[in-house]
Amino acid sequence: MVRGDASAYWTVYDGAYEPVAVADCYLRRLRFGSGKALGTTRMYAGNLALFFEFCLATDRSLRRAAIEFDRFGHYLAVTPIERRGRSQGQLRSPERVNHILGSVRELYREAVARGLLDGEVLSALFSVKRDFTLPVGVVEGQQMTLHERPRHRLREAKRGRPQTVSLEQFAALMGACRTWRDRSILAVLGRAGLRRGEAVTLRMQDVHLADSSREVGCSEPGPHVHVRRREDLDGGAAKSLDPRIVPADDLVVFCLDQYLLERAVVSEAAGCDRLLVNLASAYRGRGMTPDRLGALLSSLSRRAGLEEAVTPHRLRHSFASELEASGAGLVLIQELLGHRQITSTQVYVQPGTQALRAAVERAYGRTRAIAGAVREQQAGDGGR
Repeated sequence: MVRGDASAYWTVYDGAYEPVAVADCYLRRLRFGSGKALGTTRMYAGNLALFFEFCLATDRSLRRAAIEFDRFGHYLAVTPIERRGRSQGQLRSPERVNHILGSVRELYREAVARGLLDGEVLSALFSVKRDFTLPVGVVEGQQMTLHERPRHRLREAKRGRPQTVSLEQFAALMGACRTWRDRSILAVLGRAGLRRGEAVTLRMQDVHLADSSREVGCSEPGPHVHVRRREDLDGGAAKSLDPRIVPADDLVVFCLDQYLLERAVVSEAAGCDRLLVNLASAYRGRGMTPDRLGALLSSLSRRAGLEEAVTPHRLRHSFASELEASGAGLVLIQELLGHRQITSTQVYVQPGTQALRAAVERAYGRTRAIAGAVREQQAGDGGR
């Protein structure tokens, strides 16, 4: 990571611990030219590092690697993940492979735009198709346009309904908590739907637990949490450009009330405006990080006796699924989750197995009488 006084970004280093120029240019533009979050540059830097390691191991130049880009895709698909973590030793999913390939294609765009590579390399990565934006005849004078498509992309399975946490599992996690801070984390993730990066960037002034907050200059009625775009150098980031207000239910209010009393006796936290702080260890009183929050949930899952670790995003999925089950429409769910694109929210309204079975039974319910008559006729024929 390259740090500055006010900003930081992730980059890729070579064997001599010097930044790889073409990657560094691209990652700096992502961070400072496009306003991407620090965590985004971390993910893209990891993707690019895989690519440069592949080029080095196979003695390929950037130009040759573009021409033989399918070899890199094959390498990603058949090589187990080496990085330490829950996925270590597993093969990458098609979605993950496509994300890495997309990162590298954008690297080539940047290299061409800066004159570091000839534009001809892009023809090895993209195909251009001439097509109409609408069917011919729909609009008079329809113009033919060019459409650019990646030449290398794995087929992805349709996204299923996200995994959620049942009420029994959530209760078990709550029972495994030893502090009100831990219960508050479960509450803001599972009952307010915050991302883990949003949870750890919450400030004390973002939480309004009274029925009226006019005394602190907020006109929003009822208990609620303000989610604002923020970024901390320790990894926490609320990436949504648009701020949002998430109402707090009774469980969120109660847990946070108790936690604030717990936090008040931590003298080291007096000068920290972060809501969620470490209550022990050498980091006592300092703000929590996304990695620390993820590790906490893994520990709580083991303590609760769950078969697999519950992730922060799985709790967010549970919040969205509960909203959908209660009859909340797509627009409401989109607003509460902070999605900019409605397509990100649509995954939560996919019908489950029970809904599909009910639809089939309703559609063919009229034929049951006929089927019964047929069975009676068959029984009568057997009797003769």
